[in-house]
Amino acid sequence: MNARLVTTRRKPKLMAWTGLFFALCLVAYLATAFFLRSYNVSLSVEVQNTSQEVALLQDSNKALTKEVQSLSDFNRVMAIAKAAGLTINNDNVIQLSKDD
Repeated sequence: MNARLVTTRRKPKLMAWTGLFFALCLVAYLATAFFLRSYNVSLSVEVQNTSQEVALLQDSNKALTKEVQSLSDFNRVMAIAKAAGLTINNDNVIQLSKDD
């Protein structure tokens, strides 16, 4: 008798593929969650640094505005002009109102 050995290929079961797919999805989820959390932390640190820079620049702008106001004071300008020997010619002075 000639016995033939018949080999059959086993087909992968649906549960095995589902488990592999689930495991891959879980690893991908954990990797993206870790990446996004660390990226969010770095962005929040950058926002805090930028906010601090903005606050410093606002303080600097306020100080510079006060300095400009004090330097452009009429009495100060007139004192410098008199020290330089300049005088006001009232015929050349024009006063404007806010409506003009």
